[in-house]
Amino acid sequence: MRLIHGDCFEILPTIESESIDLVFVDPPYNIGKADWDKIDDYMDWCERWIAECLRVLKPNGAFWISHSKPLQLARLSEMVAAHGRDLINWITWDKYNAANAGQKWRMNQTKLHPQGKRSWDTDAEYLIYHADEGDWSAKCDKERGFIFEPLRAYLDGERLMAGISQRQVISHLGMTGHDPHFFKAVQWKLPLENQYQKMRQLFNRNGNEYLRREYEDLRREYEGLRSEYEYLRYTFNNPGKMSSVWQIPPAKRNVHETPKPLELMQRIIETTSNEGDLVLDPMMGGGTTGVVCRNLGRHFIGIELEEKYFEMAKERISAPRQLTLAR
Repeated sequence: MRLIHGDCFEILPTIESESIDLVFVDPPYNIGKADWDKIDDYMDWCERWIAECLRVLKPNGAFWISHSKPLQLARLSEMVAAHGRDLINWITWDKYNAANAGQKWRMNQTKLHPQGKRSWDTDAEYLIYHADEGDWSAKCDKERGFIFEPLRAYLDGERLMAGISQRQVISHLGMTGHDPHFFKAVQWKLPLENQYQKMRQLFNRNGNEYLRREYEDLRREYEGLRSEYEYLRYTFNNPGKMSSVWQIPPAKRNVHETPKPLELMQRIIETTSNEGDLVLDPMMGGGTTGVVCRNLGRHFIGIELEEKYFEMAKERISAPRQLTLAR
């Protein structure tokens, strides 16, 4: 863990280019929460740290930014995309589950004057997740013939020798969508094992032996060729069925006015980085990102300008390891 008390605009230039696996930034929202939350030329200020964070981020690294104002966050997303990092997800962080939201609504209704507030409360914040797969896609496109073509040609050649049309295969397997691409050079895909076995039955119906190679041999050959470039892809440890609306209760206030909950940071770090990766939080506040990195076996660089927040982050990150929360 490397914790630095200072201005991120002075510290970031000292970090090696393309050395960080994940960057998470929870910047001031410029809504007047405190003196540090009042910034002139706010968007120009954001553009400066965005550019520097992207400089230190690896080509396949994950970049996260949180904000309470959707329009401002959309502009920040455009800035990031302009540097070649595509928007992967827009996350809505719903701070209250259904029961709490209903209770809060009922309480508000009893307090509001008939001529009072004329809009809904916003009990949400938002996050953008950007990453880049350009190097992986470009490399695979360049080597497409080497990776895909021998296997595609084998399947299509066996089909032709058996005298079976593509339409017959599609009908026999009940294929839809991209499945017919088993035989096409464009968007080729490896069939599933059950589909491959059905093709063997269809092709061999005339008594001649076709598709003599075993499915596992084909699959291993394919995976071996593909894995050569897998390290170029951005990390996404798929957590299973989960939407882009996250219902996570807010953290209790501590010394910091706007702390992030451990569960929120755990979901981000667990899903878009791997154990042993290096995570950067250039405005770490009370240190929640660092606490989660310590719990999950990630390396961490945290930068904080305000001394009281920095001391709080040091204390929290150096405390005995906490159990991480379930997703």
